[in-house]
Amino acid sequence: MNAQQPPTDSRVKILTEAERLFRHYGYSKTTMADIADGCDMSAANLYRFFPSKLALVEAICSRIISESERLLFDIVRADAPASVRLERFIKQMHQHTLENLLDHRKVHEMVVVAMEEQWHAVRAHLERVALYIGEIIKDGIASGEFRQQDVQRAAKCVHSALACLCHPMIVAQKLDDEERSTPSEMAAFIVNALKANP
Repeated sequence: MNAQQPPTDSRVKILTEAERLFRHYGYSKTTMADIADGCDMSAANLYRFFPSKLALVEAICSRIISESERLLFDIVRADAPASVRLERFIKQMHQHTLENLLDHRKVHEMVVVAMEEQWHAVRAHLERVALYIGEIIKDGIASGEFRQQDVQRAAKCVHSALACLCHPMIVAQKLDDEERSTPSEMAAFIVNALKANP
């Protein structure tokens, strides 16, 4: 490794290589030594940045979460009716799960580890997603598109209903189910339930 390489660059290099190895070989089969070799550095140097594989997975998941939230926030702030934004939001959440959390129809082992550990980053992400949904519902109520209702409760109910489209393990199990609800169907059902005049 270049001795002059900035710490931030080293962290990014480690995270990128660790994610590649976890996705290719699996979390349990990848060792810290494998990651260090892939980064062309010593294991001791790797441990200076990340004390364990769990710390690496948490950092990788945080990076994936940050990108997801940026895309969702853009939808929340878009200049469009609430029903249109909510449909886009639901489809984006599902697309993110398919593109980032599933591979060859099985859940990445590192994602399962993250979900089971219920790290602060994961819990905080779920709370922020519910808040984003609440913002769209609040806008819909203000415009008369959605009926008057408890925004926080409605957002939590909508978020819970979306588990079949967004929870990695549920999505993986339902991939072969030809009768599964599509993102468009779920969006239409939820929007209709929220509407002032369903």
